[in-house]
Amino acid sequence: MRPETERKLENARTNLKILVALDDRSAAEISREAGLSVNVLGKYLRGETMINFGNLQSICDVLGTPIALITSDRQITPARIRLYRILDRMSDEELLAFIEKEKGGS
Repeated sequence: MRPETERKLENARTNLKILVALDDRSAAEISREAGLSVNVLGKYLRGETMINFGNLQSICDVLGTPIALITSDRQITPARIRLYRILDRMSDEELLAFIEKEKGGS
């Protein structure tokens, strides 16, 4: 595996660990809610196994966070999660108005 790919996979694991730690549920509970074996997420977070894209997407769906935040090169933070959730609730018109306002302020 390419070093860049390995770095991105490890970053995704770290981001998911942070996201799970910020959630009120255990890794086993999140796994069950995602329709997976109770051990799938825990083993992945401990680096014992890999996780396939479909399972990772299911976990992200349960956590209400897009997979793009998990796989981002930036470390996930409560602020980034909150910003995503705010943006996700906005209509396209509200988003465009926000972007235009930001353009004017720069």
